Amino acid sequence: MFSVRPILRLETTELPMADELLKRHEKNPILTYKDLPYHVNAIYNPGAIKHGDKYVLVPRVEYANRDNDLHVAWSDDGVNFKVSPDAIKVPGTDEELAWEKHRYDARVTKIDEWYYLAYCAQTMTETVRIGLARTRDFQSFERMPFQTPPWSRNCALFPEKINGLFARLERPMNGPDAITFISYSPDLTYWGGWQPINLVPQTWTRAKWGIGPTPIKTSHGWLLIIHGVWYALNYVYRLGVVLLDLEDPSRVIGQCPDFIFTPREYYERVGEVPNCVFSNGAIVEPDGEVKIYYGAADTCIGLATARLNDLIQVCLDGIQPPRIITY
Repeated sequence: MFSVRPILRLETTELPMADELLKRHEKNPILTYKDLPYHVNAIYNPGAIKHGDKYVLVPRVEYANRDNDLHVAWSDDGVNFKVSPDAIKVPGTDEELAWEKHRYDARVTKIDEWYYLAYCAQTMTETVRIGLARTRDFQSFERMPFQTPPWSRNCALFPEKINGLFARLERPMNGPDAITFISYSPDLTYWGGWQPINLVPQTWTRAKWGIGPTPIKTSHGWLLIIHGVWYALNYVYRLGVVLLDLEDPSRVIGQCPDFIFTPREYYERVGEVPNCVFSNGAIVEPDGEVKIYYGAADTCIGLATARLNDLIQVCLDGIQPPRIITY
């Protein structure tokens, strides 16, 4: 279980406003199309994890012909990344590979000695389901069974078993009735026990909402960064945060009613999908800093940081009376 420094809440001490919890890195955007050694259209929506003392991103690279695939990017400091020019190779039969004309939006989860990549697998006709691969070193990858039937996306594995079973979050494709579910498996092949995640509805999530990075375990619950979508003249993608029960993650025990991050900078407002910040990768540092890697306008990659304590506290304050929490 992740350990963070204690919080002491005093009446005279207030958290920053919710949309000030995340601080953009001064070098943003930290990765753009210019960081690939050949002609590409965009790089965005990276999964993220630490492998030893190295930071690893698994970004979506959109080539100049608009095909999408997953690459690996490495860094010593979590800011300056070098992107592999070669896409991840996931071996498979012709039938399996036909489902994967495009691969994108991977969530990376470490369970025991394996790193699992749950990613969107899309056919040439744009039918989408969830693929799964695993690796020990981000050099060679092993195919696992497809995780969902068609028309499902936003899938992430929990980093440990819950009540003896693998657990995951997933969401069907689109629309205001698209619900995020938790389900369980004994073997990462057969899944069942679906339960909906019932957030308190908010205006900024009224078009739809879905998961962001792999859930983060804390002593207060599973911290889940989410994305929410509002539609006015155009869709606007923002980030929020909720807290799920450790033993029954279908139960929401804390929720910040406000978004915590919204498109404000030029590179977040202008691009392939304007007004979009979307995260599917976050890394918690030993000192409690959370590095949140996000796609900006479906064009480039930004980095924002927050304090884990603060993200937990705004969840607890959102649907419960303010209280002192310690670890």
